[in-house]
Amino acid sequence: MYISEKMNKLFKYKVNIRLLCFVLFFMIFNHSIYSQEKKLDINGYISNVSKETFFNELNGKSISLFDNIIHKRLNFAYYLSDNITFRLQLRNQFVAGESFNIIPQYSKLFETDNGYFNLNHNLWVGDKNLMNLQVDRFYFEYMGDNWEVSLGRQRINWGRSIVWNPNDIFNSFSYYDIDYPERPGSDALRMRYYYGTVSQAELVMKMDRNNHLTIAGLTKFNKWDYDFQFILGYVNSEDYIFGTGWEGNIGDIAFRGECSYYIPKHDFKFSNGSILSTISLDYSINSKWIVQAEFLYNDKDYLLPINNGAFSLYSAPTSSKELSFSEYNFFGNISYLYSPIISFGISSIYYTDYLGYFIMPNINISLSNNLLLNVVVQYFNLEFINNRYDQISMNLKLKWNF
Repeated sequence: MYISEKMNKLFKYKVNIRLLCFVLFFMIFNHSIYSQEKKLDINGYISNVSKETFFNELNGKSISLFDNIIHKRLNFAYYLSDNITFRLQLRNQFVAGESFNIIPQYSKLFETDNGYFNLNHNLWVGDKNLMNLQVDRFYFEYMGDNWEVSLGRQRINWGRSIVWNPNDIFNSFSYYDIDYPERPGSDALRMRYYYGTVSQAELVMKMDRNNHLTIAGLTKFNKWDYDFQFILGYVNSEDYIFGTGWEGNIGDIAFRGECSYYIPKHDFKFSNGSILSTISLDYSINSKWIVQAEFLYNDKDYLLPINNGAFSLYSAPTSSKELSFSEYNFFGNISYLYSPIISFGISSIYYTDYLGYFIMPNINISLSNNLLLNVVVQYFNLEFINNRYDQISMNLKLKWNF
């Protein structure tokens, strides 16, 4: 058993080194490949986020932190044939700031990888800075007449709602992370079969860093002008899941929802199961205003721990069961398109367990066709055992797409 574990770790390590060498080779020679074959598509962006954070620790001490993140993303798609595509997407982050002195193991948070292969590495770590390289898409995709098969690290999105997705059992995400719109990927085999215009069946198998298996099937179809989906599976080698989701309209209001029921493997009784469920509404007014509302019920046995205050919210949850730290959660958002280049919005979440709330006003300004400026403020106000926890962060983000 010991030798087997060592061989498994050595195999992963060798694959990681070879992958990094391949990535560097691909980046260096991508322009020559593109000019010769014209089978390679490349795009990406460079962004800079300057962030000032003020918060009160539970002991009443006030702290101010300034951090800056330069984020470069590259997306490659190489078309091997009419049916087979290779996709590689990676992001490179340079982080500098004062959080290194405050948050325990701050540098380790950046190279946490929940996949079977560790494709997330800090290239260097200084006293108050680091350089990180993460590969979050690395897969081959086959597309036939009615079939799609993909193998490797990929995004598998089964969610329907805006903020919380109980059906998104393969790669959950954090709504509070404003600098990662692509969201995490999984090391998985995915097979899809289309048996109608809007009907399909899927089977997905995933392994994570702890050698835990997730395998699930999904079917989608349209009935009564609603899109329905049903899920049956086995999650993280610990739970069986039954899930459903829907999307349609009530008049002019978009109506979505998801529900997942988890039954523990070690004590398999239907009565021992736990439920997570969301209901979501969207309404658009004159193509200028968008009003959104969502409710999440998260079973109290699966709430997120808050060991490091609200900092723990920014990283993606490791399980689709741990979507919030409150049993009942209410979300609201109002967005206004002032002009084709300027929009405003404000989001809020109310957490009943902590008599707390989250508010996020934002301004988006399109400076040119490929240059975007975002100003985002995030404010948490929570109650912990007769103490109030306050955190406000002001984010200035400049993003250039290419």
